[in-house]
Amino acid sequence: MHIYIKKNTIGESYYQQLVKQFPTVTFTDVLSSKVEAAIVTPGVLKKDTLAILPNLKWAQLLTVGYNQVDSDYLKEKNITLTNAKDVYSITIAEDIITKILVLNRNVKTYMNQMQTATWQGYPFEKEIYGSTVGFLGSGSLASAAALRLKAFDTKVICYRKSLDKNPIFDETYHDLAGLETLLKKSDYVVVTLPITKDTYHLLNHERLSMMKKDALLINVGRGDVIDQDALIDLLEKGLIRGAGLDVTTPEPLPQDSKLWGMQNVFITPHNAPSSPYMLDRLTALVSDNIHRYIKGERLNNVVML
Repeated sequence: MHIYIKKNTIGESYYQQLVKQFPTVTFTDVLSSKVEAAIVTPGVLKKDTLAILPNLKWAQLLTVGYNQVDSDYLKEKNITLTNAKDVYSITIAEDIITKILVLNRNVKTYMNQMQTATWQGYPFEKEIYGSTVGFLGSGSLASAAALRLKAFDTKVICYRKSLDKNPIFDETYHDLAGLETLLKKSDYVVVTLPITKDTYHLLNHERLSMMKKDALLINVGRGDVIDQDALIDLLEKGLIRGAGLDVTTPEPLPQDSKLWGMQNVFITPHNAPSSPYMLDRLTALVSDNIHRYIKGERLNNVVML
């Protein structure tokens, strides 16, 4: 069995771990008709590249998102696609809470005051306690964050297209009317959605305007889920209290974007998954799925059959 993987995607030491674990597998960085499985980033799974892999049966992504993947081709060729959603849940959950606390507790202001040795406090800083946190999406990222936010005695609600309920959440909404209800009720709105034709600019000017004036918007999903120009307009007018953004449109965010200079915005450069344990978790997932594939068992994190 030949598995396509580039060493630099997981690092030499982790690559060697896989080689030791699976002596009957040939790991290769050459795209060819011999390849049966591929461990890749989404950009590899385009039609031109996939045409070189006529015997590909399974593709394991090293990311959560898969919007760059040629989904139609994968379906046509019956190629199973799995992603790495659980790998990043812990760190992204902590990142969501970090962004809320940075904006709630005036961290940017205090950092600036440290530069001038200014001793000045500000009354009435916001608490997470007792608030309602609305999640767009209820997958592994949202679930991990919701569990942690419950420790603040919050009410956690979600919007998801599936009619199934995630028991972690106190309320679940499925249609656009429900989404609007969530926006109106939430003190914090957290976006964890991927970008699809249905989620592009899901939060347009009209829907963003439904948020509470003192609410925060946190985005760790994809930048294009939000109409960024509309968000800037509402932030400038004080109609949304602030925004914590790990993703923007485009990326990198241009230096002349108004978002950079806004005191009520906290930006990180699509770095929410950052962790010293990320590659350990990623390699463990890949290893487990290779075991499962060889044994003919159901794979973890299947997003497309």
